[in-house]
Amino acid sequence: MRGMRRKSVVGLIWSLVIAMVLTGCAAGDNRPTPAQTPMATGSAALQQADFLDQTDFDEPSHGITVTGAQALSERAVEVGVSTDAVAEGLPGGQNSVIIVRPQNYDPGTRYRVVYLLGGSGAETSPARQWFEAGHAEQITDGLPVITVIPSGGKDGWYTDWTASGDQAQGWETYHLDQLVPWVDAHLPTRTGREDRVVLGNSMGGYGAIRYAEERPDLFAEAISLSGLLDLSSGEVRDLFSQVSEETTGQTDAIFGNGQSTMDEQWDAHDPVSQSKGLERTKVQLFVGEGNGSSGDLEPTLRETTESLAQALQSQGSPYSYTMYGRPAGCNGEHTFECWRPAATVALSRWADRLGIERSIAAQPVASEFEDITSGEGS
Repeated sequence: MRGMRRKSVVGLIWSLVIAMVLTGCAAGDNRPTPAQTPMATGSAALQQADFLDQTDFDEPSHGITVTGAQALSERAVEVGVSTDAVAEGLPGGQNSVIIVRPQNYDPGTRYRVVYLLGGSGAETSPARQWFEAGHAEQITDGLPVITVIPSGGKDGWYTDWTASGDQAQGWETYHLDQLVPWVDAHLPTRTGREDRVVLGNSMGGYGAIRYAEERPDLFAEAISLSGLLDLSSGEVRDLFSQVSEETTGQTDAIFGNGQSTMDEQWDAHDPVSQSKGLERTKVQLFVGEGNGSSGDLEPTLRETTESLAQALQSQGSPYSYTMYGRPAGCNGEHTFECWRPAATVALSRWADRLGIERSIAAQPVASEFEDITSGEGS
């Protein structure tokens, strides 16, 4: 197994592909991004976030302080947040959480929660990826769920970096130890592990799998769309070091101690090495065929996805693997044109397993997104 994972890949291709993965995963929607208006603060912020439980809302809660709020639609609000786990002014801009309530929202009802994790490369509002390019409201249409979209930084990689102070990036601590209980404290949520699903694209696909591995008590299902799921390659590690240096000036801030990153530390953050943490978790893996162009990301990401699929197969963990090729509306590339239908199918499979009924039919997608390439099925 390890030998298969470490099979050689042409260094130049790896360097090009992984550099793009590490720095450009927010791409994929050609529509112009709406101008970001300032968030309301004080009492105006409370009015914007009128469906949150605002008991002591202006006081820190679970390590999180609300700094503002902005209504994005009738169903969605973006809440600015501050936490000691993540420094202010990091690349990626405003640290915020977008919350989307279901149609026919009833504050007296307890809802399951869908967590959406975005890719890298966002410059201003990382949480906006899934709301704008990912059409978060549309892919959850008719599902009686609350959708939570947190910022993950421009290149946060859903881990706790060792940098501190004005460069602190404790994304894992912030999301798992602070945000999840904050959401449960301020929203009418169901709080069992089976009531949460975590889904991400690209860097967020890595984050979804790693969060489920680290905290199986929080998530009963994890979904990766084109995630980088195998860190065993030396080229991958070299390029993580480049991102680390560009962001903090330290080559080993990601996964390391600021001075050196040992194999044990890489393994501790490698989805394949840590796959035993998924023994009780349903995993859905999606990846595209790619379009054959220079710098195409999906073929390489498919290799890493298949490495995790093999590990899950060998240990008997529940999973499904869908390689959707290049169906209508999607040319197999690393874009939201492919991730939106994949997410629609993945959430429908999750809902069907739990017996959740949509009040509105899911958006139709090309049949290729429904096909299971391998694994134990849906």
